[in-house]
Amino acid sequence: MREQRVAKEAVLDAALGIVREQGEAALSARAVAQRAGCSVQPIYSLFGNMGELMRRLYEHARAWAQTFHREHAGDGRNPFESHGLSHLRLAREERLLFHFLYLSPHMGAAGFEDVYESVAVDGVQRCVEELGGLSPEEARKLYLHMIVYVHGMAAMLATGAEFDDDELCERMDEAFHGLLASVR
Repeated sequence: MREQRVAKEAVLDAALGIVREQGEAALSARAVAQRAGCSVQPIYSLFGNMGELMRRLYEHARAWAQTFHREHAGDGRNPFESHGLSHLRLAREERLLFHFLYLSPHMGAAGFEDVYESVAVDGVQRCVEELGGLSPEEARKLYLHMIVYVHGMAAMLATGAEFDDDELCERMDEAFHGLLASVR
């Protein structure tokens, strides 16, 4: 039997495509192999088991989402608003991937600090400092509050809510100004 040469990236791309189109429940070694155009043997040779494939797939999906966020970095009036809008857009446009990334145990967040470290974007905390006239500690606290708040709206979008962008921006602005007083 001829040995199949399949790159890890091709397998991860195939698995990511399945998650984006059908959700995590559709993932199996057989489905990934079919999508990647190989047998299941190379998948186990490359990853050892499905648990390791899932771990690596989560990292791969996070990298894909980071690219998505960079592509939408200028959508708001500032980096802070752009980051929130991008998270909401991902939830609306990539519902199944959003579930995999943020509404599953794969994220592995044990507390709010883990959430912050996982999703905070470089430069945004500094923007919050400038927008609110806050110290770095106050800005970090406000940014975390906003991550939690915006994620709640994103979860609603990912499960079918149909909020328009103007309403989402209005809610983010109201939350920012309301929370601003609480962190000072």
